[in-house]
Amino acid sequence: MISNWEETKAKSNYHFDATRVDRKQDVLRYLGHITPTWTDSVADIVANSKPATWATRGYKGEGVMAPREDQIKEEYDLEQAGYGRDYIITHLNWTIPPELKQLTKAFALEDCMERIHVQQPGEVWNLHIDKLYKWCPAEPERVMRIFVALTDWQPGQFWEYGNYHWNQWRAGDVTTFDWANIPHSTANAGIHPRVTFQLTGVATGKTYDYLALLPR
Repeated sequence: MISNWEETKAKSNYHFDATRVDRKQDVLRYLGHITPTWTDSVADIVANSKPATWATRGYKGEGVMAPREDQIKEEYDLEQAGYGRDYIITHLNWTIPPELKQLTKAFALEDCMERIHVQQPGEVWNLHIDKLYKWCPAEPERVMRIFVALTDWQPGQFWEYGNYHWNQWRAGDVTTFDWANIPHSTANAGIHPRVTFQLTGVATGKTYDYLALLPR
């Protein structure tokens, strides 16, 4: 059986040295800050989010399954690690409120997938490396995955990028990372849901124009 982790790890240029300390700037790129306009929508976003496993996390849209070949490799890793293939990694909401739709328009990514991650307490998205080549096989370096924090960090919530643990973000913080190379995971060991807007697509000139306007 082929391991999804081993397959993506072999393509990565990350050092995979657990004794090495990564600096934030080496594994995570801060893009700026957006003044939150979505605060009144958060409660509904959380209430209407649905549990997701690796198999049901969606693939370029709500309810569309990942390719079976990928899923088999991913589930093999889950079972090897003891999670089980039906482990709930997060909750997702694919219904994007108007104020977040405006952000999607502003970021101007081509072929953009929008989804809202609501990671509830006790949920873990296990260590992995993204496989976003399908968005632009000829120029994968143009593919960008952008995160907008919709809620402030709360104790017990973290993202891990490489060997760097990121926390204490604020609602409106915008980040991205080298998705093809940096292993990452998320967990919520706190008592509040972690809510993040995720955009994935092909960067355009307008994308970079907008990012240049964001205050840092």
